[in-house]
Amino acid sequence: MNAYFANKVVLVTGASRGIGRAVALAFAGEGARLVLAARSADRLAQVENEVRDLGSEVLSVPTDVTSHDAVAALVDAATDRFGRIDVLVNNAGIGKVGGVEAAEFADDVRQTLRASLFGMIDVTQRALPVLRQQGSGTIVNMSSVMGRKAFSRFGSYAIVMHAVSAFSDSLRQEVAGGGIRVVAIHPALTATDLLKEAEEAEMPPPFRHMTPLSSEEVARAVVAAVRRGKRRVVLPRTANMLLLGEALSPRVGDLIATALTMRPVARVLGMSRGKTYHETILSQPSV
Repeated sequence: MNAYFANKVVLVTGASRGIGRAVALAFAGEGARLVLAARSADRLAQVENEVRDLGSEVLSVPTDVTSHDAVAALVDAATDRFGRIDVLVNNAGIGKVGGVEAAEFADDVRQTLRASLFGMIDVTQRALPVLRQQGSGTIVNMSSVMGRKAFSRFGSYAIVMHAVSAFSDSLRQEVAGGGIRVVAIHPALTATDLLKEAEEAEMPPPFRHMTPLSSEEVARAVVAAVRRGKRRVVLPRTANMLLLGEALSPRVGDLIATALTMRPVARVLGMSRGKTYHETILSQPSV
């Protein structure tokens, strides 16, 4: 156990599964006290038991982050129980796959904005006065590699992840000097059920043969980022080549994205090491 997180209070949204669950368990393993938020009370109760089994104090609050009243109740419950919030992990969100010309594309953008951006903003605005009063704290915003480079057929998600990146960059500068840190996490494809309902043929082309990150890999990166005071983390590191290419020129970024549709290229970059996303999801036990 690392004494850095002993008795620190960590609030995680979207904590009932995937990355949120893994983040909660990772911080619990470091001795933190957890506040868990998600829509599913049943799944949240399961994670609460897992956190408690690790010896950590835990409070679970069923919460829909798209509800302002529910968000207010969440933060109030956290401060009533623990008196503070040391780390806020904004993880709740959804993702949709589909081309720009699809009839439902605009609705997909609206739904994703509501859950993945405006929910994040609401939780952050409610928690910020607590962090400011303490004069300390870290806000972790879960974005994506697509928060810096969009892929075809994932435009609605990329639009929102770009917005999360911009929100994080702006917020980081606004709270500078007040003892509050902001870190944006940009994972590549991860083995969560975010895209479980999408057919393999509907996936963005580079994703169809990629080996996804595990939720535990992302969780470890979140814990390390908070401990080290990082501002931005990209996973895996080789994905920085794509983002650097995009920063240099959209043409270069597009060429790299196209190259990633070829399995040998993805394999050389360490992004196609074994099972694909759908193979991984199908092989996972239900949690």
